[in-house]
Amino acid sequence: MFKLEKTILKQALDLSPVATVIIDLNGPVTEVAYVNQAFEALSGFDVAELVGQPWHRLLIGEPDPESCPQVAELECHPRLGVSEQLVLDMLPLYDRPGTPRYWVGTERQFDPKLSADDGEREALLTILRDARMHLRRLEGRDSATGILNRRAFDDMFQRDWVMAKRQQRSIGIMLLRLDAFEEYREVFGRHAADSCLRKVAHSITGSLRRAGDLAARFSDDQFVVLIAADDEANVINFAANIAKKVRGLAIHHPRSPVDRFISVSFGVATSIPAGTATTDSLIKAATKMLADESPERQSLTLI
Repeated sequence: MFKLEKTILKQALDLSPVATVIIDLNGPVTEVAYVNQAFEALSGFDVAELVGQPWHRLLIGEPDPESCPQVAELECHPRLGVSEQLVLDMLPLYDRPGTPRYWVGTERQFDPKLSADDGEREALLTILRDARMHLRRLEGRDSATGILNRRAFDDMFQRDWVMAKRQQRSIGIMLLRLDAFEEYREVFGRHAADSCLRKVAHSITGSLRRAGDLAARFSDDQFVVLIAADDEANVINFAANIAKKVRGLAIHHPRSPVDRFISVSFGVATSIPAGTATTDSLIKAATKMLADESPERQSLTLI
């Protein structure tokens, strides 16, 4: 019998096409503990608007706070005036025999009481939901490199930030900037520049060690990596190893500020989310370190 790491289970839930929500019963108020991407897409709410919020505020009707309902109904996209409802089948979760500690709700896939006309409507809604999720996945990819784009990264970063704040664990990011990349594009052209980006992106993603780590294209010449961070020194070493790996690609760059190969400079930041701090504060800290670190100075740590 094997054990599944929590990060693997979380990743599986995040990628599931079935809208899923977990409700925490431990506090004084029954509140949302987790939602996956499908739930966000179908409900019309962002993760920051959901996690930590009282569960009853999202529901249609007056739920009984003392017992787990078999079915829960939510109004989808209320700010857009859409009347479609999200129906969830609810089940209790136990960490020991006795009183349930959580409720888990999953999007209802089939209702046997539907009439033929309602069945056709349900089939149409399923097609629309699948198409919406497919478009969401396509929109989340950078066309040049195939990895996550800035928009998708911001969504994932916000979700992980909220979860890290709730669990009081450290989270870290790395910003990696291609040195003199505009000069590289001027010399070799757009197609060669895109090929270079793909190779660097593959090198970065191939360096990730944990299931919860992710990389994205942050801007024209920058990549970002989000990791579970226990120590800033370890994050710096991790970033330095990625930079060394990129240098090892030996992509010729006649205008490189360090040598004649493509290189990256990096900035890192770590934090345990607390108070009114936001994801922007961590990005600004990493950006400041990146601005303070010249390619020449960082090259000394890679030899």
